Amino acid sequence: MLKVAPHGNIVVTAMLHQKYPRLTDAAIVDPAALLPSPPMPEELRPEWIDSAEGLRLTADLCAADGFLALDTEADSMHSYFHKVCLIQVTADGRHMVIDPLAIAADDLDPLWRVVEDPAVPVLMHGADYDIRVLDRDYGARIHGLQDTQIMAQLLGEEKTGLAALLEKELSVHLDKRHQRADWGRRPLTRSQVTYAAADTAYLGALVERLRGRLEELGRWSWAVEEFQSLEQVRYAAPAVDPLVFERIKGARALRGAARDRLFTLHAWREHTSQTLDVPPFKVLGNRQLMLLAEDPPEDPAALGEVEGIGPRAVHRWGRGLLKAVGDPHRAPDRIRPQRPPNPPPEVRRRLKNLMAARDAVAKDLGLQEGLVCSRSCAEAVAAGRPRLRSVGDLAAAGLRGWRLHVLGEAFLTALDED
Repeated sequence: MLKVAPHGNIVVTAMLHQKYPRLTDAAIVDPAALLPSPPMPEELRPEWIDSAEGLRLTADLCAADGFLALDTEADSMHSYFHKVCLIQVTADGRHMVIDPLAIAADDLDPLWRVVEDPAVPVLMHGADYDIRVLDRDYGARIHGLQDTQIMAQLLGEEKTGLAALLEKELSVHLDKRHQRADWGRRPLTRSQVTYAAADTAYLGALVERLRGRLEELGRWSWAVEEFQSLEQVRYAAPAVDPLVFERIKGARALRGAARDRLFTLHAWREHTSQTLDVPPFKVLGNRQLMLLAEDPPEDPAALGEVEGIGPRAVHRWGRGLLKAVGDPHRAPDRIRPQRPPNPPPEVRRRLKNLMAARDAVAKDLGLQEGLVCSRSCAEAVAAGRPRLRSVGDLAAAGLRGWRLHVLGEAFLTALDED
């Protein structure tokens, strides 16, 4: 049974925001009791944390409990420079929804010190994105990760989304009506806060179920390898691509002035979106950019007749759009992609044998082929020189950990067939 933090429930509750008076009645729940009959999402009683003191007490609760479930919500569909808008934490049967927009970044450090402690497991689902944005926004590092999506993948589950797993394993049905909510707006409704809390509320019970199945199959150590690898992920700013405008459907068919106009319109939309901090599609859609590039209007009246551009858009964007299509900048030249040279016939034969061996092992394990071994890894093994003849040679070529264990002999046999 998990411990109760010494400061108890009353002190943290007293710190909660007055906008959410009904969210402050938190219950201490024995996690063991959640397994046979977990509460439905609408029965959750999340706590709203929007002060440094409330955050510190939440971090103390997580440290005292010895584990926490963690998730975040961002506003990527509602802003250009998306940010973390909520941090959900479950510990000791209590569900805290933290408002990082109301708390100074430095005041969140007590929580990051807990998640960086490898002795305190951090339960998450599909943690890749969360790890990256927490690194970007706060420099936070997660250790002791246990990711339920990875666990489900290693069990061969066809559906590894959180909603599907909760329904199958715990008979919990998540209401996804707030999936596209603007988490940067305040105040949030009670329903939105409860929705957010549900993403961590059941992770403890789910981990127990999935870990038990993995241990029965002898695959828990595989999961630990994957967790530790995912912990090393860091945020990297996307590279600037001068030809990004050509990702718009139909763009590569444009030539000459039409291509120049699309390039200029796309740049105008990016600048406008950044200035207003809104997603580009909220300024103007891709179809409208293409229509303007292909058949440029000459005046506001003609602009207003373009499909999807009404009087409001003409009033707000007309001058910029007409300038972009009337005096476009020259688009950068296309870069002919450099195709890698074809591997020699013997390497292609080895790769074919390796992929067949991988697929057979994956089928026997009931796992996705790409999870067992990526094509790029198999290509590295196939291209190995001199010819690989031992498990150590395979490890040097990039096949390591549990993958080396399950594929080693099969790969060596496949290489001997060449």
